[in-house]
Amino acid sequence: MKQVVFPEFLGESEIAVVVIIPSLKEDMTDLFERFHAGEEVDYWFSWDLVVTNTAEYLVVLEINWDQGEGLIVAFSSEMWEFINLIGEKGNMVILGETGELEEGATLLYDEGEYKPFALLIRDVDNGLAKLYDHVKELAAVNENIEELAKLQLILQGSKTQVTTYH
Repeated sequence: MKQVVFPEFLGESEIAVVVIIPSLKEDMTDLFERFHAGEEVDYWFSWDLVVTNTAEYLVVLEINWDQGEGLIVAFSSEMWEFINLIGEKGNMVILGETGELEEGATLLYDEGEYKPFALLIRDVDNGLAKLYDHVKELAAVNENIEELAKLQLILQGSKTQVTTYH
């Protein structure tokens, strides 16, 4: 079984979408200990659309790594507008505590105790085109479901935007 978590905060920086999930600090202690010990941890991820037992549609980002349970970050329909940003930025930082935003990482680093509870997911936009195709098929079959039509439009926008960094 994997833990399903909802972001407490969504925002953006210059190069990434920022997601804060405070429970990560406690729930993923083993993974963060590996990071802080200097170990490089390979990861993989995928995007999907799920329907809850209350007929709510959720876009989920499933993240997995070796020697771990993995994580599923769920985005409710109120959060879908950030999918455009995810497609635009291409990177996502998942923070396990708000202190890094409130106090600033440089302050923590200056104190010599900087051990961030953060996951950087590079190229997180990979897979959004496949998700778009899936949603497009579902929307065509279920024309009366407004959420699917809304998500299709959002994903269409994220699929067509390309950002180049020099």
